[in-house]
Amino acid sequence: RRLFEDVFITIINRSEVLGLPLATMLASQGATVYSADVDSILQFLPNGKVKRMPNSTTLKQCVMKSSMIVSGVPSCTFCIPTAWIPENATVVNVATEKSNFDEETLENVPGVTYVPHVGRVTVSALEYNLICLYRSYHKSI
Repeated sequence: RRLFEDVFITIINRSEVLGLPLATMLASQGATVYSADVDSILQFLPNGKVKRMPNSTTLKQCVMKSSMIVSGVPSCTFCIPTAWIPENATVVNVATEKSNFDEETLENVPGVTYVPHVGRVTVSALEYNLICLYRSYHKSI
């Protein structure tokens, strides 16, 4: 059994440093990952396939279906409404500007685990994993 088998995860911001490699890694561990960016939502499936979600699919729908939400939107005004966060979800803020979540109201959601920021070591580990993923991909071609 893979670590994230049957888990739905939403990652907001499909950057090549964080969002894209994280979605790929989590899907390879069994998760179904919604990768949301400003103009589209992609779904990374455990079987390695990626599909574009219909334009009618909203960020709200993805977040409400997920047990883990990771957001890294570099904007002072972007904020995920607390009402979208499911009970018992793990919420991770990786935004550099300001939290993408309302920290005061987030604590009112039952069972939520909130990670307010990640440090330099975590970012370095993500970059290392990106390099490994790149090398692995190009070795198989």
